[in-house]
Amino acid sequence: MTTQASNTWSDSLQQQTREAIEQIPVTLDGNIHFKHPTLGYAFATPDDLMNATLMLRSKTGGDAHRFADVDALLAAGWAVD
Repeated sequence: MTTQASNTWSDSLQQQTREAIEQIPVTLDGNIHFKHPTLGYAFATPDDLMNATLMLRSKTGGDAHRFADVDALLAAGWAVD
């Protein structure tokens, strides 16, 4: 999931992604959901984010990848869904 990709998301969506990670919003299932143009969908748990761990877990399998910060997540092509 950490494969580098050119970021195709709008500036607005990138800012929404930064805010979602910073604010840890309450969602129905408790997770923050992300999308990638080629890798599909993933989620981050509030527990990880509250412990300063930016980890995305694939919705289709057991893949989990950690990012150093939100800039690295965005640079890899991920954005909040």
